[in-house]
Amino acid sequence: MAVKKNTAIGDLLKDAMKNLASPSRPSIEAMLIIWEDAAGVAGAKHSRPVAIKRSELVVNVDGSSWLYELTLKKRDILKKMEGKFGKKPLKNIRYRIGDIKNSA
Repeated sequence: MAVKKNTAIGDLLKDAMKNLASPSRPSIEAMLIIWEDAAGVAGAKHSRPVAIKRSELVVNVDGSSWLYELTLKKRDILKKMEGKFGKKPLKNIRYRIGDIKNSA
């Protein structure tokens, strides 16, 4: 992959993320849509999936009250997302307090 001299780091990261998407792994955009459907509009407003590691979805949440709320709904959310994250099924969701703003 040739990189232009004045390419912004954000553009490089965006291209890298697109290359990571495959039939067995959804794109970031698809992941956000799936997450909103499973967590609900209110839950999705206060959280953002950031990674999939070893069949575990890592989700940043903007506060402890939403972390608690989404933890209570973890089983239902996992059930709603069944089969939507590629060949390997998600076995767990790990919530953590973190930034939920879209950096792209």
